[in-house]
Amino acid sequence: MSTVNLNSNNCLKDNNSEDDSSSDSDNETHTMKNNEEVLFNPFNTSNQEITNANVQELLSKYGIVTKPFNIELYKRAFIHKSYTKRPKLENSMANVIIANKPDNCLPLKTKSNERLEFIGDGVLELITKYYLYKRFPKADEGFMTEKKIALVKNEHIGKVALEMGLNKYYVISRHAEEKNIRNNLKKLGCLFEAFIGAIFLDFNRISINDEYGWFANVFNCGPGLQMAQIFVENVFEKHVDWTNLINNDDNYKNKLQVIIQKEFKITPDYVELKTPKMDDDDDNDKLYVMGLYICFGQNIHNAKIANAHNYEQLGSFKAIHELLEKQDKLLVFLTKAEHKIKKKAEQIACDQAIRLIEK
Repeated sequence: MSTVNLNSNNCLKDNNSEDDSSSDSDNETHTMKNNEEVLFNPFNTSNQEITNANVQELLSKYGIVTKPFNIELYKRAFIHKSYTKRPKLENSMANVIIANKPDNCLPLKTKSNERLEFIGDGVLELITKYYLYKRFPKADEGFMTEKKIALVKNEHIGKVALEMGLNKYYVISRHAEEKNIRNNLKKLGCLFEAFIGAIFLDFNRISINDEYGWFANVFNCGPGLQMAQIFVENVFEKHVDWTNLINNDDNYKNKLQVIIQKEFKITPDYVELKTPKMDDDDDNDKLYVMGLYICFGQNIHNAKIANAHNYEQLGSFKAIHELLEKQDKLLVFLTKAEHKIKKKAEQIACDQAIRLIEK
């Protein structure tokens, strides 16, 4: 499955970015013409840095009774990139001046939580798969894959992070605060992953009594994975609505892909029909418009969108098969949808396509 976009010449080009429609990393600076100096003021009085006692309370609530060893790891897990220092050279070249830090604000940090998020994402993925494997001993691979996706998608773990109160300690810029990033489920999902990464790294540093050197010869890391597993499994038990998770499947992209693959042995393609203009005052221009297509016999990048057959007019998969008997190359338009977040637009389009196909 690929995502492409439509350029100004109505041609297709690669577009694999999965970012939101706008960056929240640092919009405190406003572009000025004629090389005027720009004041950068990210300082946020609402920030509350997590303490050793806070971390210990969180860990013990979810099954880890051992005290944290490196509080700095956990502090970093809560640092959003909008509250980090820019390189001096970058500031100088952009004519950016840093505002003076108010006494009641935290200093800017040198590192964000992104590296911890990276490792935490992998740890969470493994723990979740093993948890599902144990919880559903008779389930097939397809069921477990669907539930894994539902469990670890950012919006879901972000909701869990919000329920846990992790957002209280999120260190974000003033502008990010104004954009309500503190309660943004997608961003909180990233925060949760970073916290798992901190647990994994922190407890990997525990020394184990290894008289004969057996652990040293067998394992390349400490018990961080096991500690993270205890934490995550307890979080799942306390915060996941399993009845809803099992009975509902809102991963429309996955559902549509299964339908199309079963029928045609290919995957659908997404085409960015319209890119948001973030400097426009019209909110309608700040939306992604994503088109959903089935492309046969050619790469979607070489297809001509204007020549696509409309599925609503064809009316069935049978009609598509009949066309394929007469021609090797075929492009079928299913539907399109818009949203300020590209992935959301794709999900909405998939939901619409499923309803259209099942009519």
